[in-house]
Amino acid sequence: MFTTPEYTATLIASGSACDATGWLPRASATAPVWEKSHSWGEFVFDQNFAQAYAEAGGRYYPKLVCAVPFTPVPGPRLGAEPEQQAQQLRQLCQETPLSGAHVLFLPETEATALDPDLWLQREDIRYVWRNRGYADFDAFLAELTSKRRKTIRAERRQVAEHGFTIEWLPAAAFDDIQWQRLYALYASTYHMRGQSPYLHPGCLREWGRAFPENMLFCIAREEDQIQAMAFFFRDEQYLYGRHWGAARDWSGLHFELCYYRAIEYCLDHGLALFDAGVQGSHRLLRGFEPEISRSVHNFTDERFHRAIDNYLRQERAAVRAQFAQLQQQTAYRAG
Repeated sequence: MFTTPEYTATLIASGSACDATGWLPRASATAPVWEKSHSWGEFVFDQNFAQAYAEAGGRYYPKLVCAVPFTPVPGPRLGAEPEQQAQQLRQLCQETPLSGAHVLFLPETEATALDPDLWLQREDIRYVWRNRGYADFDAFLAELTSKRRKTIRAERRQVAEHGFTIEWLPAAAFDDIQWQRLYALYASTYHMRGQSPYLHPGCLREWGRAFPENMLFCIAREEDQIQAMAFFFRDEQYLYGRHWGAARDWSGLHFELCYYRAIEYCLDHGLALFDAGVQGSHRLLRGFEPEISRSVHNFTDERFHRAIDNYLRQERAAVRAQFAQLQQQTAYRAG
C-alpha cells in the first residue's frame, strides 16, 4: 500500500515530499528513491553520522534515501532483484555528489540478500501488537499480568467519564469541512511542539480519495464536534497507525484512540497485527511486543564507511541485548 503510486504521488502532489521540503524524487524503476538535504521524516536517525562527517571536513548532505517519506512501516524496498537495485543506488552516489545511499525499513530478506561489507546493517526496536486469536478485548486482557489489566481498565474508565462519542469511520464518510477539522487536529500535534507538520494541507484528503475504505479514522466527538482523532490504514491482514491529534489534552484519550480502540478493531475484523509506528517503549506495558526493524547504509567515502561499520557492530550488539531484555519485560503473564 505505502509504495503504491497513489500513496507516494499524493505526498509529492500535496507538497509534503518534494524538492522544496528536502525530498527530491529520483527516477527508479522499482524503488522509492529520494535525494535528501536533511534527515527529517525518516525515523532512522543518522544526525550523529552527519555531525561526524562534518567534523571530518566532509559534506553529508545531499544523500540518497530509499524509503517512504514519513512512513516508518517495514516493507519491500528494492524489488525482485535487491542486489541489482542496490548496485544502481551505489553507482548513482559515485557519479554524483551524494555522500551515500540508505535503504530504510526494508524486510530481513532484502537486507540479508545484500553484501554486508558494502551495505552496513543497522537495527532498531519497534513495538507491534499481535492477534493471537483472542475472542475479544477482555480475552486479550486476560493474558496480561494483573497489574497491567488493572491499569488499562482504569485508563479506559477515565476516558469513558469524559463522555465522548467514539466511533470508527472510513475516509469516504467525511465532507470538506470535516476534512479541514481532521487536518487541523493532526497539525496541532506538531504545533504544540513548535514544529511544522510533515504532511501539508490536502495530503490527508487526497489519501482519503485514493483509499476511501482503507484509510480509517477513530474519532471522539463532543456535542457533534470532532475533538480528537487518530487515523490508520489497513490491508487484508494488518492495521497501521499513522497520526493523531486532539483539541486539548484529555487524560487517557491518546491511549484509547491510538491503541485500545485499534486493538479492538483488529479483533473485530480478524486482523493479525497492529503496527502503531516507531519508538514508544510505553507500548510494551499495553500488550505490544518488541521486534527488530532494519536499514542498510553505504557510504561513498571508504574511510567513513569503515568507521561507521565499527560503530554499527557495537550498536547492533547493544540493540540485540536490549531486545532480549524487553522480551522478558512484556505485559503478558509468564508461561
